[in-house]
Amino acid sequence: MTTAVNPERLELDDLEWFIRLGGLVGFRQFGFDDIRARQDAELTERLRQRALARIQDPQLIQVTDDSFFLGSVDYMVRETPDGQKGYTVLETNGGSSRGLTLLSPPDVERLMAAFVEMLRFLDPDEPPLILVGHPDGDALITEKFLTIYRLKEALERERPGLKVRVLSINAFRTLRRAGESEAVIVLSPHSQSALSLHLQDDRVYLMGRRVHLIIGDGAVARHHQLGRRRSDMVLANWIFPVTGDKFSTYQAIERARDILIPHGLYPLRFWRAWSREELERICEEKRSEVDGLIIKPFQGSGGAGVLPVLPGSSVPEVVEESLGEFHAKYGHRNSPFPYTVCEKINPRKATWRGNRHNYDIRIYVARQGDTLIPVGCLFRIAPQPDKGTYSKGSLIVNLSGYGGIAVERGLGLSEESLETVHLEEEDIVKIFAASTLLMAAITRQPIDWSQRQRPV
Repeated sequence: MTTAVNPERLELDDLEWFIRLGGLVGFRQFGFDDIRARQDAELTERLRQRALARIQDPQLIQVTDDSFFLGSVDYMVRETPDGQKGYTVLETNGGSSRGLTLLSPPDVERLMAAFVEMLRFLDPDEPPLILVGHPDGDALITEKFLTIYRLKEALERERPGLKVRVLSINAFRTLRRAGESEAVIVLSPHSQSALSLHLQDDRVYLMGRRVHLIIGDGAVARHHQLGRRRSDMVLANWIFPVTGDKFSTYQAIERARDILIPHGLYPLRFWRAWSREELERICEEKRSEVDGLIIKPFQGSGGAGVLPVLPGSSVPEVVEESLGEFHAKYGHRNSPFPYTVCEKINPRKATWRGNRHNYDIRIYVARQGDTLIPVGCLFRIAPQPDKGTYSKGSLIVNLSGYGGIAVERGLGLSEESLETVHLEEEDIVKIFAASTLLMAAITRQPIDWSQRQRPV
């Protein structure tokens, strides 16, 4: 094995260097050249400009505070009652969005630049402590390596003479008393961050040193103090109470429907359940009103506990299975409540490898100065064909969670991919526009922090 040379400036082509580094620190990593090769950067740019022109009023996509820097919106496409295509939002994601390096190189750099935008909200006279969080055993840890490198590069460029150290949380635990005059970027799994962060006088501290910036709102969302109110630091993103909760996302869509419906958005019907008894009651009452229901645990569960309730289903049995899946993944100390219950849609299918498959569309939105822009698109194909059995493998489209990263099921934005999913360029233009407007609209809506207080 040859030793990778640390280049003066790492470009996206150097991701294989990061992947080898990921292997050295104990994470199984996957290369994404195949997906990036299926991204048409010129087509993406053309559709991006058409989407921005479609929005018309630039004030609608402006964000001037530090509430949002980068996120994504997931859709399925369905037929509306009048025979048109309706774009239905399944969920939104904030600063913990993953799959960033699956886009074309220019679009990956746009995403990295959005993270760098966070630095202008820091006190220029204080060496910052930056925490970059990631899921435990993250198969996409290379994205965090690239993010850290870009932040370090920007800090050294903007603050000549400032020493910037990059440490694992274990190394920081040993060295934290030294180097108070140095900037430090700490890479930490969420489980360790949750144990090491604390709140005091509205400021966040990591083992006694003040934290100025956090990337990875998952580290904050599940913290017993930080996830309950806003504190004095920069975070990607402070709208996580909305983007991290499907019910709140669907509420935000309803509030912004006047600016979203003209771009083809077709909202879901949805309800909230704060207890098992309420969850079962809602499912029994509402499933006769729609073609079926989907139950989803609180916050992002990675598909664990997301199950359909069909007309012939036993509601208590489905709820029991859902709870079992959630607790098997997250343990019994984490609560899946409040649940979101929403209508099950019958989405349009992709034709992939000769079969009809469900798929979703992930749209990345990022900040460019004080304006939000649509950055890129990824189509994610379900691993199993849709044969009407509602099996988990035919419904859940995550590329991870099936023993690795299923690179072959991720399709970039290209004419060939549009043919596979049976969409036109104008569909993507509308979805680009709707995604950008939605994220900007969320930043203008009040955050109801009480929704994050689970009843005892």
